[in-house]
Amino acid sequence: MNDNIAKPVSDDQEQPSGLFDARVNLEKLPVDGVRMNVFASDDQMQKLAEILKVSSFESFSANLHVFRKKSGIGVEGNMRAQLIQPCVVSLVPVRQIIDLRLETTFIPKEKIPREEASEIYVDLLGSEIVDEYEGSELDLEPFLIESLGLEIELYPRAKGAVMSEELSGDDPAGLSPFSVLKGLRKN
Repeated sequence: MNDNIAKPVSDDQEQPSGLFDARVNLEKLPVDGVRMNVFASDDQMQKLAEILKVSSFESFSANLHVFRKKSGIGVEGNMRAQLIQPCVVSLVPVRQIIDLRLETTFIPKEKIPREEASEIYVDLLGSEIVDEYEGSELDLEPFLIESLGLEIELYPRAKGAVMSEELSGDDPAGLSPFSVLKGLRKN
C-alpha cells in the first residue's frame, strides 16, 4: 500500500482547510488505497484546543487507511490524543488520553437522496457511519476534529474531587415547575 504522510502545513503554505493537511486526491487514489499519518504541530495543537475549547493538547496523531469501496470511500484507522482541561470541581488540570478506532464511509453528495429527506431512515445502531463528500478531493480534517470532539469528557473531574455541599447547588427536583404544587398541597 502507498504511504502518504500528512505533515503539518507551515505558516507560509496555503491552508485552505485550517489546521493540518489531511486531504486525499480521489482521482489519484491507488487500487489498494493510501495510508496517511496525520500529526499536529505545537501551533496546530494550540488552535485545536481553541476550537474544541480545552486548555491544551499535548499530542495529536491519526493513522488512516483511505480506500475505495462499492458504496464510496472507506476510511479506517486510529486517532490518539492527549489533552488537558480543568476539573469541573477543583479547576485542577485533568489529563485525558484518547485512543480511538475510526471507521466511516464517505458517499458522494450527489448519490444521497435529497427529496423526501425527512423520511430517510437512519440506523443509529448500525455498525457503519456514513459521511458525504463533494468533488475529487476528500478533506479528512473535519471528520478527525468531529471524532475527537465527541470523545472529550464534558465534565472532567480530578481523582478524588468532591463537590462541597455549599457549591452543589439546588436540588433539580426543587427546580421543577411542579415543586410549587407540592407547597400548595401542604396548606
